[in-house]
Amino acid sequence: MTNKPVVLVVDDEPQMVGVISYAFQVAGFDPLVAYDGNQAMECIQSRHVDLVILDVMLPDTDGFELCRNIRRNTAIPIMMLTAKSDQVDVIMGLELGADDYMAKPFSTRELVLRAEAILRRVSQGPKLVQSGPLRIDFLSHTVTLNGSPINLSPLGYRLLVYLVRNGGRVISTQELLKEVWDLEVWEGGPEMIKVEIYRLRRKIEPDPKQPYYIRTVRGAGYMFVVDK
Repeated sequence: MTNKPVVLVVDDEPQMVGVISYAFQVAGFDPLVAYDGNQAMECIQSRHVDLVILDVMLPDTDGFELCRNIRRNTAIPIMMLTAKSDQVDVIMGLELGADDYMAKPFSTRELVLRAEAILRRVSQGPKLVQSGPLRIDFLSHTVTLNGSPINLSPLGYRLLVYLVRNGGRVISTQELLKEVWDLEVWEGGPEMIKVEIYRLRRKIEPDPKQPYYIRTVRGAGYMFVVDK
């Protein structure tokens, strides 16, 4: 048995797997490896895994589909790797539940640092938030309203979690774009955020037309109201 965090590296390139695994091993992780989607799912189902490093291009499936399958059954943090840097690919990965995204080529040091940051957020953040009838369980990735489960998309859940963990503070669209969508700048960013806020309000607000939880602060951004 080991107390080291376990990272599963999923990539069909043995050299890349070796480089990434070695970087995590040096950083104090216990690396596991998988070369295709089937091996990855078998590992996740049979072993404890704290973090998945997932390449988009795999021989038996693509990383987006594997990300979707992992997220259906677990809340394990996922970092996606790709040779592409298209913003559409970034958004697709995040919408499917990825926690972070890096384009090849990349620095293994940065990869490890970002992985460590994800695990710190998971371990240090609150495990449960109750705001009136709204309840967010960060361990199980579940949201309920008046005891009834709410089905959110992975991106909607990421947005809600970020708003809740920063409750009472006005968050700009630029900050949301960077921290939730992992994009520094995008011309259509504000409109995209507005659409996702609208979808989220329809799910969690008693009256979406007069939102209580997610307030719009004109000219500044959005703020989540924590009702204790």
